[in-house]
Order: sequence, then C-alpha cells, then structure tokens
Amino acid sequence: MRKTLLLALLSAAALLASCGGSGASKESAAKPRVLCHRGLCSTGTEFTTDENTLDALRRAQEKGVDGVEFDVHLTADGELVIRHDAKIAPGLHTQKSNFDDIRAYTLPFGNKIPTLHEWLVQAKETPDILMFLEIKAMATQERENELVARCIEEVRSLGMSDQMYYLSFKPATCDEVLRLDPEARVLLNSSSLHHSLPPAEVAARGYSAASYSVEVFLNHPEWVKEFRELGIETFFWMVDSPYLRDIAEKLGVDWITTDFHDVIGYGKK
Repeated sequence: MRKTLLLALLSAAALLASCGGSGASKESAAKPRVLCHRGLCSTGTEFTTDENTLDALRRAQEKGVDGVEFDVHLTADGELVIRHDAKIAPGLHTQKSNFDDIRAYTLPFGNKIPTLHEWLVQAKETPDILMFLEIKAMATQERENELVARCIEEVRSLGMSDQMYYLSFKPATCDEVLRLDPEARVLLNSSSLHHSLPPAEVAARGYSAASYSVEVFLNHPEWVKEFRELGIETFFWMVDSPYLRDIAEKLGVDWITTDFHDVIGYGKK
C-alpha cells in the first residue's frame, strides 16, 4: 500500500510539474465544482458543527456551494435518517434502534439526527444546489434494496428527482436504483485500487458518474479523459488541501469532494 501511495504521489508531482512547464497558470486552469462532504461542517480547517445535520446543510446553502453529499440509513422501525456511521453511541445504532431513541440523542455540537424528509424539505429551498444521496450499506442486500426504494419514493414525492444524485460503493445497489428509476443519476463510489470499475464498464452499467479516491485517480489518470469521452462525470476525493485542489484542476476532473470548503478557496458563486 505504501509503495502504491508513493507512486501515486510521485505521479501527482510529475503532473503538476508538466503542467507548470507547459505554461498553464492557476487562473487558466479549469475549476472543478465543489461537493461538500456531509454538508458544510467546518470553518477554515476546524469542524464547527455536526456533519449530516440540518445546520450543516443550511451552512452549505448560505455559502452557495455546488453540491452537498449526505448519507441515509433505514432504522429498525422503518424511518429514513441522515447519518454516516451506523453506530451512534453505546446501545444506539441507526439500523438496529428505533427512531424515537435516535432522535432523543444530541450530537456533540447540539444538533439532532434529521430524517430524510426534513433534509429534503430544507434542500428544496435551494434547487440550484445539487444533492448527493448516499445509500449506506445495510445488513442484507434485500434490506438495502428496501432503503433504495424508500429513498426514491421520498425524493419523487417532493418533486426533487432533477436535484438528486444517488451514490453507493456497491454496483448491485447502483443497479437497483436504475432498475427502479432508469432516469436517475447514479454515482459509483470507490477507493479500491484493484476493484474500481474502469470507464467502459461504468458506462456499460449506465451510471452517470464515478467518484474515485485520490489514490485511484492518481494511479489511473488516463481514466479522467476516458470518462469524459464517455459523457461520465468524475469526482475526486478527498480534497482537503490546496495541493490536492491543484492536482484536481490539472487532472481535469469535474468535481472535488471536500470537508474544508474554505481551504479550497473558490468562494461563493
């Protein structure tokens, strides 16, 4: 792993050097769009609110970001909640606990865990900011398929299909989204150097986008161009430093995913 990461970083350094030598400037480089990871939770490099909360979403809306990523689980009693980690606290779990018990819990910065409905109602206030709904892994694929169906139903009920992307690390789950909604925009996530799907296979499955980690794209920089030629958007994560931001620009990816919007420095639209 260390050898692979070192090669990736050396490739990144070579990429920046070659672009610099060709006369490319920061001003002339294309700026990717910015996807705020789990909402806008930070000021500078410090986390100042709880991720995946309505407060984090509102901050992103006030900043005028391009997109917001969030995570959805299905509780034991069938509620859709916004949370990244399945474990919340000792004896409290997004998928094994009931919603009333989850709602009673207060997060470190004083927020409550929201429902998908609450998140979407807030998100609908800024229809120009795209939403990226990640389907979290459930105990079984059957249960995960139920989560997919419930999410699509909720999005449709609020008339927000045009504002939404659906994300998963599992091709089977991405396929289920398209089975239920062939017009949906589906984004495949991956951080695996050995199992990330190449552009041709992503296109064959009908996905709209690929969100691959820094290590994956730096070991396969040619994929960015191949994805573009196939009409598939590219997302580069995690980009939490100006150095990686500059690499993303040179690679020509469409989006960067970040925890630290202020550090990226693109400012308000």
